[in-house]
Amino acid sequence: MAITIFRHKGHWDPQTRQNRALRFIESYALAVESNLSLTYPSTKYYSPTCPFYDTTNVIYTGADAIKAWMLRLFSPFDKVHLEGMSFMVVDESENGKAAFTVNAEFMATYWLKGDEKLIEAPRLFVFTIEDAETEDGEDGLQFSEVHLYWDTALVANETKRRAVLRKGET
Repeated sequence: MAITIFRHKGHWDPQTRQNRALRFIESYALAVESNLSLTYPSTKYYSPTCPFYDTTNVIYTGADAIKAWMLRLFSPFDKVHLEGMSFMVVDESENGKAAFTVNAEFMATYWLKGDEKLIEAPRLFVFTIEDAETEDGEDGLQFSEVHLYWDTALVANETKRRAVLRKGET
């Protein structure tokens, strides 16, 4: 089995768009950023059996559970932006069967509802991407496993602190 590795520093560019796995992740990031109501089908990016391992030691299993959690996670925010910092793609695809593992580092910027100050938190994802299990996968791909590493307290504590400040202003 031939394995290829692709590394990239920085945000999306023409070079990342040449890589099938990174095109898929860019499409996902842009879909999340464009509408935090996540109007796309839950299986567009996540397989129906995908486990999503969150930093809080909670595992969300399946596209519907992952989307429901993301909707709760993003509910305090008007907007989010994922700025790419570094990507490493391990491509183990063979015989026309997709098999990618991607380490993706982002700086996530959150716009809290009713607040002009931004909240930033670095996030590291380890994505496993394979052929889609359903017909509505993006470019024939879906996440088959996701691990997310980030300091959730950075965002949660700042969100709570600002809520207390806003209550004190009224």
